[in-house]
Amino acid sequence: MANDLSAQIHWLEWEEKSFVRAEKEDKIILLDISATWCHWCHVMDRTTYSDPKVIDIINDRFIPIRVDADKRPDVQERYLLGGWPTTAFLLSDGRMLTGATFIGPQAMILKLEEVDTMYHENKELVTMQASSLEAEAEADRTDAEIPMERLDKGVISTLTDILKKDYDSVNCGYGKAPKFPYPDAIRFAFFQYRKTGDKELRQQALENLDAMMKIYDPVWGGFYRYAVKADWTETHYEKLLFAQAAAIDNYLEAYQITGENKYGETAAGIKSYISRFLTDNENGGFYASQDADVNSHDPDAELVLGEEYFGKNEADRLAIGVPYVDKTIYTDWNGAMISAYLRLYDVMGDIHARDFALKSIDRILEDCMANSRICHYCDGEPKLPGVLADQVYFAMALADAYQSTGTRRYLDIAETLVHFMETELQDVVDGGFYFRLFDPHVKIEPLERHKPFDDNVFAISLLTRLHYLTGNDNYRVLAERTLRAISYPEVTQSIVGMGYGVALNVFVHPPVHIVLVGDKNDKRTQVMLENSLHAYAPEKLVQLLDPNEGPLTIGSMTYEAQEEPVAYVCVDSMCHPPAKGIQELAAILKDMLG
Repeated sequence: MANDLSAQIHWLEWEEKSFVRAEKEDKIILLDISATWCHWCHVMDRTTYSDPKVIDIINDRFIPIRVDADKRPDVQERYLLGGWPTTAFLLSDGRMLTGATFIGPQAMILKLEEVDTMYHENKELVTMQASSLEAEAEADRTDAEIPMERLDKGVISTLTDILKKDYDSVNCGYGKAPKFPYPDAIRFAFFQYRKTGDKELRQQALENLDAMMKIYDPVWGGFYRYAVKADWTETHYEKLLFAQAAAIDNYLEAYQITGENKYGETAAGIKSYISRFLTDNENGGFYASQDADVNSHDPDAELVLGEEYFGKNEADRLAIGVPYVDKTIYTDWNGAMISAYLRLYDVMGDIHARDFALKSIDRILEDCMANSRICHYCDGEPKLPGVLADQVYFAMALADAYQSTGTRRYLDIAETLVHFMETELQDVVDGGFYFRLFDPHVKIEPLERHKPFDDNVFAISLLTRLHYLTGNDNYRVLAERTLRAISYPEVTQSIVGMGYGVALNVFVHPPVHIVLVGDKNDKRTQVMLENSLHAYAPEKLVQLLDPNEGPLTIGSMTYEAQEEPVAYVCVDSMCHPPAKGIQELAAILKDMLG
């Protein structure tokens, strides 16, 4: 049995008074960035941070700060060193001196002695080195983040070639080892297949999804995080909420493209896992993660590793226990899962998924909305307001809710969040959006401001969608500026740039836009809405305008109400004559969507 010796380290919070103390006591800060689901973080607690000598050195000669990576994405974004745990040594002003990831007990003792001695015996040199490292990192970032003068649509062809080149035709998936799911790569492949008819991309995406089933839990459902080996074996068993949301999207799209039940069943199986383990069924909202191991948060209990546990049947698993669930409700991850649940309704008619998604929206709006912005999570009160990821993922969830229900309130709140992004997070010179609000009065705030690639990519899709839903051209301008601002060559010319390819595709290809005009309480309107939602095309939009609730206009376009519900199927402002009834609508959709 392990003793809870790691608790004897006098861990402090990431807050200004901790840095003030480091400056006053002239000590180096030891920053530990860990995650509740992280296997090696738990191992480091049970070994390194439970070693008596390590404990004594840290408490006596360092200022130890522990940060939960999921609760403080701002700290993680600045200091993460490639993985979890991250062990970083900082000066009292927040500049990094050195660091690593997992460090064993003996290596940690040597590292602590080395850093402490180096700092106190060569303080001037160490301070200069930290400044040099920070300046070099900022210069590299500045050189990389050079905005384009105009959009390069050739990026789509470049990314298509990269997708084919990086495909592992032996084991399926992208890249070699370790094997991670790349949901954006699958989305990009499907998008290009639908636009160009390239069957190779379709086959690659489907083979990838089939191979990924090796990291799918056959007992409870849900996907594990990744596999160490190129053939999708030697699994890392933690389950993260945002990864489940991305998988639902991929398998639903495969189901729509192929009509094969196995893909729809996998998406439903993920939902079954989420509903059982990662859902607050009473209040709404989705929990963050489930650990890979059993007893990982109980240092006095025997640790049961995931490779032993997850190979068992349900009865044997339950006899041992259930891996720890982090019940924090993060806004960005919830936004992604709410969108996935709404697609389960749109594609498969899962009414429970729709209703729970809407319940979760209400819960997050109540707990985390403050001053026209959404906060990262709620711990009795809203925490960490104004992070870009929370605004974009939750605003997209609201746009999805508007599409699925026709309730205008959801679109209005989405526009409120985007207005905050535009006025408070936007780089007004070069375009794009910064990671979070900047507070120059906070001592430990970095002076440079970073524009995160993935979150800006998602913002492009959100802004483009809002442009079509509202007719507001300013959203398209913001989307284009963001596309130019984040077209970093080292990303857009690699497998990790597939999200950019998706966003660029969404921007340059007008969607099929189905506008329904009718009383939302009319059963005929609901049938047409359900059929429109079920039809498949990449980035298709469905919008219900109820004559009883407001003007029937989208930008400069005005739609005419008739005695019965009608549907206008449009592409780039060119619309078919209005379809009356489900049969006429079905015929138009079949003709347009194939």
